[in-house]
Amino acid sequence: MRREIYLRRTDLENGLDAYFRELKKAGFFSDDVENVLTVESLGRVTAMPIYAKRNVPHYTSAAMDGIALRSSSTFGASEASPIVLEKGKDFTFVNTGDPIPDGFDAVLMIEKVRVIDRDKVMIFEPVFPTNDIRPIGEDVTVGEMIVTRYHKIEHYDIPLFLAAGVFEIPVIRKMKALVIPTGDEIVPPNDVISGGKIPETNGSMVKAFLVENDVEADVHSVVADNPERLEKILKRSVETYDMVFTIAGSSAGSKDYTYRVIGKLGKLVVHGMNIKPGKPVILSVMGRKPVIGLPGFPVSLDIVLQKVVKSLILRKYKTFEKIELRTSAVSSVRMSSSISEKEYVRGALAQVDGKVIFSPLKRGAANLISLTRHDALLTIEKGKAVVDEGEKVIVDYNGTDLEKKILVVGSHDILIDVLADLVKTRDHEIVLSSSSVGSMGGIIAISKGYAHLAGTHLFDPETGEYNIPYVKKFMTSYILVNMSYRIQGLMLRKGNPKNIRGLEDLTRDDVIFVNRQKASGTRVLLDYLLRKEGINPSEIKGYCTEEISHMNVAVKVKEGLADAGMGIESAARVMDLDFIPMVKERYDLLVEKSFFESKIFKEIMEILKSEEFKRVAERIGGYDLSKSGTVIKS
Repeated sequence: MRREIYLRRTDLENGLDAYFRELKKAGFFSDDVENVLTVESLGRVTAMPIYAKRNVPHYTSAAMDGIALRSSSTFGASEASPIVLEKGKDFTFVNTGDPIPDGFDAVLMIEKVRVIDRDKVMIFEPVFPTNDIRPIGEDVTVGEMIVTRYHKIEHYDIPLFLAAGVFEIPVIRKMKALVIPTGDEIVPPNDVISGGKIPETNGSMVKAFLVENDVEADVHSVVADNPERLEKILKRSVETYDMVFTIAGSSAGSKDYTYRVIGKLGKLVVHGMNIKPGKPVILSVMGRKPVIGLPGFPVSLDIVLQKVVKSLILRKYKTFEKIELRTSAVSSVRMSSSISEKEYVRGALAQVDGKVIFSPLKRGAANLISLTRHDALLTIEKGKAVVDEGEKVIVDYNGTDLEKKILVVGSHDILIDVLADLVKTRDHEIVLSSSSVGSMGGIIAISKGYAHLAGTHLFDPETGEYNIPYVKKFMTSYILVNMSYRIQGLMLRKGNPKNIRGLEDLTRDDVIFVNRQKASGTRVLLDYLLRKEGINPSEIKGYCTEEISHMNVAVKVKEGLADAGMGIESAARVMDLDFIPMVKERYDLLVEKSFFESKIFKEIMEILKSEEFKRVAERIGGYDLSKSGTVIKS
């Protein structure tokens, strides 16, 4: 067979781009989905977003060993004036994880309690409502998105899925590959090796690499230098396997015929790359399958596996190789810590306008969600009592390229999770992390350069305008983009057993209310409506009971712990609650200025304006997306 020069040697990046375009055109990168048991899902990649089917935790529980008590009975307690509590009447002993008995609203850790006898204890400080209590749905609530599609499942995700009632996971189907060693001189490694013969070891190397990267693999027996034989095997193999690899025969020697056979059966995209070692590589497409000719020298082979094949597998599975680094970052909040212990704080890391920001997640040994959503770990050394806001800290990061990490804070909305999921369909390496700190908290975070985006829906009673008057107090230059209009109102227990018709009914003795936290957009709106109706908040039972999200308010109502709560219609729909609409409000995204010009935000804007985003919002209900993606102010 005559010697053939390379068709056209290509740079690695250009070659991969051309090859992936051809594979995409052939349909190789479309998602092949299968369902697996959650307990067997480790290392698999979710094919769809995963939603909680029950609350985690599903009951109100003690977060510490100690006593459950009525907070109202502790006011005034001090070292100088301790208070004695009676068991049953004022307190009961609880262990971590125990349900909180009816009538009790706080827990005091046992180390702060002096036990007089089995029926009496003495306390030396006041205890506030919800102290050391894990409320229903603290981790996740029913209907909440736990993870987006294209999330690679880690060991710590599995207990959260199970706790949330998710026992089966739709995942990207695991690929199966065939490895075909070729060459007259190649013999099985357990044969007697005579002169000129080479033991076949590359097949085992390729199989091991594929298995390491979540691909099942078989190794074919050695195929001698016979083009007709190889052609038959390749035709049969591409019908059965997702990927096929040949080893050797990919160069330009007189006996290297593999590229001819591959070129005859499919489309040869690349023959030869400008990499050393690893130049003799063949990238082709047969039907919708990749067929790759690998070089025969082991060092060249390994380079092609690492730089070409791994990229192909990651692209097919819609995941990415995590970056591990230790880096300096700025803390976005002030954190207190015990000086007697070393503390590990999980959080999210992001790069905002050139600064690396560490945003801590909810602390506590029982919080499963902090495991699933963290990508950074801060160590607070023993003896350090406080990490100040803005202080430089050293964190360990394990995640996507920081340039593709997006931090969203402020008022949370279900559509933020939808956005985080849909952005994965544009670029599977983009990770959007969100943290609910209220509308005002979000504005302050953007003004300080601590986040890329902030959700806000603050109503200004004086101007009748949303968001702009509040943003102006902190920023002279800003960009607001509308995400949606949505309906705020009263969420009520199914069937409305208390026959609540409006805000005036919240003052009734038989009605218990649950509120949002101070400075949240919903709290600001509620206070405005109460003033407008001439209702004194002190007349409302539960006005001082606060939750940090619409979904947490909805859970309280759903579980019968409150009769009504102020929130958005979409949360009421998810929880199957009754709803009294009251106000149509504007929910905007406050955008950090340099991020507004980025390629990623342009993709976010396209999603906000897309029909797919609108369809999901319509399915949830309670939204008007007629202005979604519109710049309100810049």
